Amino acid sequence: MSNPMRLRNTTPLLFPLLFASLAPEAAAQGSAFSSPGMPNATGQTTRFDNEYNPAIGFSFDALLASFNADHSDEDGLEIDLRSAEMSLASWVDPTAWAYATIVFDGEETSLEEGAVHYTGLGGNTTIRAGRFFVDFGKQMQAHVHDLRTIDRPAVLRTYLGAELGGDGIQFDNWHAIGDDTIVRYSIGAFGSLITHAHGDEHDHGGGGHAEAEVEGAYRPELDELSLTARLTGFTSLSDTQTLQLGTSLRSIPEFAFHDEENDLEVEGQDNMVWGLDATWGWVDDTQTSSLTIGGEYLLSSGALSAEVDDPDATPGTGDESLEILDEDAAGFYAFIDYGLDPYNSVGLQFSQVETLEDGLPELEELDLYWTHSLSEFQRVRLALTQSELEGEEVLRLGLQYTIYLGPHAHGVNF
Repeated sequence: MSNPMRLRNTTPLLFPLLFASLAPEAAAQGSAFSSPGMPNATGQTTRFDNEYNPAIGFSFDALLASFNADHSDEDGLEIDLRSAEMSLASWVDPTAWAYATIVFDGEETSLEEGAVHYTGLGGNTTIRAGRFFVDFGKQMQAHVHDLRTIDRPAVLRTYLGAELGGDGIQFDNWHAIGDDTIVRYSIGAFGSLITHAHGDEHDHGGGGHAEAEVEGAYRPELDELSLTARLTGFTSLSDTQTLQLGTSLRSIPEFAFHDEENDLEVEGQDNMVWGLDATWGWVDDTQTSSLTIGGEYLLSSGALSAEVDDPDATPGTGDESLEILDEDAAGFYAFIDYGLDPYNSVGLQFSQVETLEDGLPELEELDLYWTHSLSEFQRVRLALTQSELEGEEVLRLGLQYTIYLGPHAHGVNF
């Protein structure tokens, strides 16, 4: 979104309604409407001089959790610094905005995002190049600590990963239809896709835990590039109601399963995930209370996972083989979130997904949460999560604390 003021002049009620109805929690943190491609933190200098003084921010996300599981070895307390993040952002010239996000996840430090947004084409068009999160659905563009729940819904973690970034390029454009509707679309191509799993260690079997690793094509040809696409529309139904509909696609046409221990590899695999999402929002006349209801359905087709078949249970003896699970699997999540006031919201979220194992056993996950913003820069969340897979149940009571130092790229993706 390269020129948000252009649409704001023609639709004065649309952006306040979008912000208030789709992100009551973000509103409590002083966020503003944004979309993939729109800069959030621009630095302490202008985009017309040659001084470099980027906006630098930090965020810390911690979790205190108590687990009660059918397996006694999963019971107990956990105190975890899930992520420590540093972000840098600045205009680098009048038509290019760049940012980087460096994250420590408790085990290693990595560059999660580092990209340049080129806005010189005009017409509300952005070209993004570098490493960035894929534009899929309503949640995959956001970091885990910016979600309404402690973890991403089980169906997204299972088919796309706790976080999904890629090295590539994306074309993004939006335009207005009349005074009440926005339509946006994006098309992306990636040489590689990178799944980050931090903050999601207790997936209860929902993360597609194949024994064989996934490897993308080395120096892929054009027809081997991973592709993403999204089409979404947002409209104002009334002065207090909004509706958003969207569809997304992520396609990996060429990858291999590889097991290093037994030196096994199966090439020529492909996978596609298709999604359909909808969100309805309401905000009262004072814009202090809000109600948001939404959900997303995903279908994953093609090679889902791989497991090592070892008849003699002894690695490296030569009788091992890779068993590929090549089927269609589906799942969804639905949620309802009520913003009590600018500082408090409560919600309920349910997710059901066919996991990436033989027989596609179903994982069900229920989240009940209360979020309180202590200030613009601090947030606490109390959440009860119940998950069940093949009759085995895990119950987690979690207290999440998130703090932001300096600028942070909040926003509502649509």
